[in-house]
Amino acid sequence: MWRITVVGLFAHKLRYALTALAVLLGVAFMAGTFVFTDTIGRTFDGLFADVYRDTSAVVRADRPFTPAANFSSQRDHIDAALADRVRAVPGVAEVRLAIEGYAQLVGADGKAIGKPGAGAPTLGEAWNDTVRMNPYHFVKGGPPVKAGQVAIDKHSADVGHLKVGERVLVLTKGAPTRYTITGIVRWGSADSPLGASITLFDPATAARVLGAPGKVDEIAIAADKGVSQAELVRRLRAALPDPKLDIVTGAEITREGQNEVRDALSFFDTFLLVFALIAMFVGSFLIFNTFSIVVAQRLRELALLRAVGASRGQVMRSVLGESLLIGFLASAAGIGAGVGLAVALRALLSALGIDIPATGLVVTTRTIVVCLVLGTAITVAAALSPARKAGRVPPVAALREVAIAEETRRARRAVSGGSVTAAGVGVLVVGLFADVDNAIAYVGAGAGVVFLGIAILGPLLARPLSRAIGAPLRWRGPVGQLARNNAARSPKRTASTAAALMVGVALVALMSVLASSLKASIGAVVDTTMRADFVIDSGGQPGSAAGFSPTLAQRLSGLPQVDTATGVRAGTVRIAGSDKIVLGIDPRHVDALFDVGVARGDLVGMTANGIAISQRMADDRHLVVGSRVPVTFTTTGTRTFTVQAVYTARDLAGDYVLPLAAADANFPQQLDFQVYVKLAGGVDAKTGRAAIDRVLAAYPTAKALDRTQYKDQQMQQIDQLLNLVYALLGLALIIALVGIANTLALSISERTRELGLLRAVGMTRGQLRSVVRLESVIIALLGAVQGLVVGTLFGWAIVRALDSEGVTQLSVPVVQLVVVAVLAAVAGVLAAVAPGRRAARLDVLRAVTTE
Repeated sequence: MWRITVVGLFAHKLRYALTALAVLLGVAFMAGTFVFTDTIGRTFDGLFADVYRDTSAVVRADRPFTPAANFSSQRDHIDAALADRVRAVPGVAEVRLAIEGYAQLVGADGKAIGKPGAGAPTLGEAWNDTVRMNPYHFVKGGPPVKAGQVAIDKHSADVGHLKVGERVLVLTKGAPTRYTITGIVRWGSADSPLGASITLFDPATAARVLGAPGKVDEIAIAADKGVSQAELVRRLRAALPDPKLDIVTGAEITREGQNEVRDALSFFDTFLLVFALIAMFVGSFLIFNTFSIVVAQRLRELALLRAVGASRGQVMRSVLGESLLIGFLASAAGIGAGVGLAVALRALLSALGIDIPATGLVVTTRTIVVCLVLGTAITVAAALSPARKAGRVPPVAALREVAIAEETRRARRAVSGGSVTAAGVGVLVVGLFADVDNAIAYVGAGAGVVFLGIAILGPLLARPLSRAIGAPLRWRGPVGQLARNNAARSPKRTASTAAALMVGVALVALMSVLASSLKASIGAVVDTTMRADFVIDSGGQPGSAAGFSPTLAQRLSGLPQVDTATGVRAGTVRIAGSDKIVLGIDPRHVDALFDVGVARGDLVGMTANGIAISQRMADDRHLVVGSRVPVTFTTTGTRTFTVQAVYTARDLAGDYVLPLAAADANFPQQLDFQVYVKLAGGVDAKTGRAAIDRVLAAYPTAKALDRTQYKDQQMQQIDQLLNLVYALLGLALIIALVGIANTLALSISERTRELGLLRAVGMTRGQLRSVVRLESVIIALLGAVQGLVVGTLFGWAIVRALDSEGVTQLSVPVVQLVVVAVLAAVAGVLAAVAPGRRAARLDVLRAVTTE
C-alpha cells in the first residue's frame, strides 16, 4: 500500500502542486519569523556578552516596577559620590560612572537622525576612559575631552553624512546646541546597538544636558582577579546597605540587555506568526477541497483496491499517506523559503531605522521541527475527512459507473452549525452587553466561534446564495445559466472553496471598519475637545522616548503672536496594580487649550500634590474629589496625590492627569512629546504659523500642525498600519484564489465528459472559457459577500467593545468594501484563466468517450 501511495501521489502531482504551494507559503512565513527572531537573539546575546564581559557588578537605583522595554533605564539617579565608597570595597579593580539620557543628532541635511517615537532610541551618554568596561571603541578620531565636543556612533555618522571635525546639532532636554565631532565609535562589533543613535559627551557636559549635577545613572565595577561576581556583589551590599540601591552582577546585566532586545522586537514575532497561522488556516480549505475532489475522481480506482483485498483502513491510510508526503515536502520547501523571508525582514527593519548587525542566519532545530510538524499536521488534518470517505468506498463500486454525489445530511449540518453559531453569538453578547473585565477578549472569542459556525453552515447557504449571486448572469444566456448551475449544484465544494476567500475578506472588512471607526473617533475628539490653534508634534507617542526640550514651549509662549503655549509630558506609572500612561500638563492653561469637561472639582487650580481623574475611573474605583490616590513612579517610588478634579474627556486625556510640577519631580524624562499653542486675539493663522515656524527652525523634530493637519496625521498613522496588515493579509487572499483555481482545474477533470458533450453540441471554446470564468466569479463573490457581511458585523462588535477605550464612532467604509467585492470578482476571473484554457483545449472525441 505504501508503494501505491507513492505512485498515486506522483500520478496526480500536478493536481497536488497548488496544494503544496499553500502549505509552503504558510510555513515560509512561520519559518521566516523564527529564523529572523532567532538570528537577532543570537546576535545580540553575543554582543551583550562581549560588551559586558569585564563588568562584574553594577550599582544603581532600585526600581519599584519594570515598565515596557524602551532601551532607557527609567530609574532614579544615584549620588556620584558613592563611587568613592565603591572604590574602597576590597576586590574592586575599576569603576565606571554611567550617565544616560535623551540626545538626538541632526544630520548634515538638517534632518534629525532616528525616530525614537517609532523605532530605535536616540541616546546620549558620558564618555569615560575605563579600559576594561567601555563598550565603545573608536574607528576614527578620539574621545570628547571638554565642553562643546562629542563622539558619535558609526551608524549615525553614515546615515547623517557626518565626519570627524564637523559641527553637529544635538537635541537634548536643554536648548539645541552645536558640538564638534571628535570621533566615531562602534558598540562592540556593531555600528550601533540595534540602530540606536549614540552621542558621547564629556562627563561634565553629560551631567548637565542628560542628567543632574552630582548624579549618575549607575556605577559599573570590574573585579580583581580571583574575585567572583557573586562575592563582589556580597561585599558591595555589605558596604552600601541602602534599600534604595539595586546591586546586581555583570551576568544579570548581560541577561537584562539580551531580554530587552527580545522584548523590544517581540511584536514582530507575534504579529508575523498570527498571519502565518491565518495563511495556514486558509490553506487548509484548499487542502480539504483538493483531496475531496481527487478522492471523488478516484472512486473506481479505490473500489478496485477494496475488491482485490485492501481494507478500509489501508485505503484510508493510503490517502493520508499522500497528504503526509505533500505536507512534509511542502513544509521542507517552506523552511528554505523562510530563510529568504528572514533576509527580507532584516532589510525591512533596516529601512525603518532599526539596524541588525550583519551575521549569519540562525536556523535552529526548533524552527525545523515546529515548521515540519505543524505544516504536515495541518495538511494531514485537512485531508482526514476525504480519507475517511475514501475508506468507506464499497468494493461493488468498481463494477458500475460511479456518480459523483455529495452527502446530503442537511439536518445534522444545520443542527451542528446552528448550535456552534448560537454559542458564538452568546459569547459575543456577553462581551458587548455584560459588565465583564476585558470585554474585547469575549468579543474576539465569540467572533471566532461564530465564524466556525458559519463555515459549518456554508454548504446549506451556498446553493441559494450562488443562485442569487449568479442571477444577473442570465443576460449572458446559456453561458451564464451554465455557470450559475455549476456553482450551485455542488454546494459543499463551492462553500469550502469560497470559505477560504471568506476568511481573508472578513479580516480585511473587519480591519477596514475598525480603522475607519478609529479615524472617525479621532476626528470627533479633536473637533469637540481641542481649543488650541496649533499642535507642535514630535512624532512620538505618549510614553515613548521621543520628544523635545521644554525650552520650545517657553520660547513659543514668549511670542507676541501667541496667547498660550504649554507642553505635554507623559510617563509610565503604576496605579491600583496596573501600568498606565499618565499625562503631565500645566493646569493653568487647560481651559484655554482644551475642553476636558470638568464634572467636579477644579482642574485649573490643581496644585503640585493634586491629580485629576476621568469620570469612568471615578465610578470604577469609587473615587471623589478629596480621595487619596497612591501613584508609583519608576524613579521616585510611591507618592500619594489628592483627587482635585474629575473630567469626562477621557478620549483626550486618558484616565489620570498630573500637574506639570509633579511630572517634573517624578518622570524619568523631562521632554515634551507635544506642545499646544493658542494664538493671541486678532492674530490670523497664517501670521501665527510664520512666527511659530521661525522658532521651530532650531528644533528639527518639531512640526507645527493646525487642527485639520493634526487629524490627518493621526489618520495617516492608522492608514500606514492598515496598509501593512493588508499586505500581510494579501498572502491569505492569494492562497484563497489559488484554491479557487485548483478547484476549477480539478472539477474540469471531473467534468471532462460533460464538457466534451457541450462542445459536441455546438458550444465554442470561447463560450466554454466564459462558463469557467463566470463560475469562478460566482465562487469569488460568494466568498467576498460572506466575508464582507461577517467582517463588518465583527468590526461593529469590536468597535462596540472598544467604546470605553475611546473608539466611540462607528464608521463603515462602504466604498472601500464595494471595491473589495469588485477586486474579488476580478481576482476570480484571473483565477479561472488557466482552468478555462484547459477546458477549451479538451479534445472533443476523447472527452465524450471518457468514463
